Amino acid sequence: MIIFAADKPNGVHLAGDINEVYWGSVAFFVLVGLIAWKAGPAIKKMMTGRTERIRAELAAAEAARDEAQAALTASTADLPDVEAEAARIRTEAAETAARLKSDLVAKAHDDAAALQTRAAADIENQKRQALADIREEVARLTRGATEEVVTSSLDDATHADLIEKYIAQVGQLR
Repeated sequence: MIIFAADKPNGVHLAGDINEVYWGSVAFFVLVGLIAWKAGPAIKKMMTGRTERIRAELAAAEAARDEAQAALTASTADLPDVEAEAARIRTEAAETAARLKSDLVAKAHDDAAALQTRAAADIENQKRQALADIREEVARLTRGATEEVVTSSLDDATHADLIEKYIAQVGQLR
């Protein structure tokens, strides 16, 4: 067996005692072997579980994506055709506008006819009132003129006699 001194270098790559390198290497490989033997199955089980968990999450995500895509397709299919709906609304609005216009024109004609009827009735009433006013004025003027003519053509005796007759008539009415 070769024994090296601890104070001599081991070569270019290894410094120090070579026994330390041998025993350190043996201890390292023993520890790696023990870890592989005892902890290996647990590490493998943990890695397998993690892989399965990731696969399950990916499958669930894919299922959710497919479900969302199906819901999007279904909701898109349920939507009415926008252009057809807009055309229908425009047509309905045009029909409503035409109906409202014809209703307003008919109402305007009816209102105009009613106004003409009322105006004719008002004109007739004002005509009657004017004629009545004219008759009253003519009667008043005629009375005044007649009174003036009668008063000027009567002598004092006839005038006094008429006053006496009038007083007598008023006295009999009591």
